[in-house]
Amino acid sequence: MKNKLFKITITLTILRLILFLTLTICSIIAVSNAIKINGELVLSKIITISICFVLVYLIFLTMNISLLINYVYGGIKNNKIMISLSILTINIEMLVATIKESEIRFKIKKIQKLTIFDLTAISILLCLYFVISYVTTFIPTTQFFYIELTFKYIPLFFGAFILTKTSSFILCFMAASLTILLPGVFFSFWQFFFDYWLTAFCIFISSFFAPNIKAKNWFIKMAIWFSFITIPMIIIYFSRVTSGVIFWLNPNKHEQWPQFEWSNTVGYSFIYNSVNTIFDYAMLMICIPLTCESLWVIKERYFINKEIPTE
Repeated sequence: MKNKLFKITITLTILRLILFLTLTICSIIAVSNAIKINGELVLSKIITISICFVLVYLIFLTMNISLLINYVYGGIKNNKIMISLSILTINIEMLVATIKESEIRFKIKKIQKLTIFDLTAISILLCLYFVISYVTTFIPTTQFFYIELTFKYIPLFFGAFILTKTSSFILCFMAASLTILLPGVFFSFWQFFFDYWLTAFCIFISSFFAPNIKAKNWFIKMAIWFSFITIPMIIIYFSRVTSGVIFWLNPNKHEQWPQFEWSNTVGYSFIYNSVNTIFDYAMLMICIPLTCESLWVIKERYFINKEIPTE
């Protein structure tokens, strides 16, 4: 049964990769034609857009490879990883098989009382979040698509990794809510909600995919970190797109100067925010795994097994 499922998913994965590659090429061509200036193509912008779409395809390819390797090495026992990767790669057959073969049980957990150490850790990470938010305001953005890396999310990912789910929830909620006190972030409720509140709070979801045991296998590590970072980043991306459509590209709010002419504001918002989000995603994929691996000592000593399931 396992060999049969593996052969089926290999065949369908190849078809999905070919289809995704075709969509990627078509998107590069469509966007390149849309950014013509005086009827001429701008080489630098075409190269940048091509790199962004190629990176998206490589991420999709890597997640597919990670899913298959995780399955071969018995990763189906890690149902959270398998289910998340199956959803991200649109691998329906693997998703059904994982849910069918895994005994997914929902357990009620006692919420551990916060200790002084918990409050101290939350306070330190919250301070880092706001310090980084303030310092990065002095970093100039690029002229192309106004790319600005959001380093401020890094402390929230650290919290999702080392803290308990309860503490991570409090950290992300406070970071998201107190952001309103920063200058120049609030123009309207929906703009603030999608641009700042939801993008910070959704990182709490990563705590459900944070590893509690060190994985010696490099492929398993790769699958874990992909789920840990990718899932909230997808939410962040669509949240930014929504904010762009309902506020920033709304002619009733502000006069717009798009980078290229595009009558469809939804399409423009998807393209514009994809560039920023891809750079954020690449930065986080480099920084988070390397740094979190060094935080295992703190996690194992103070936070593992603090949320004990009830019988």
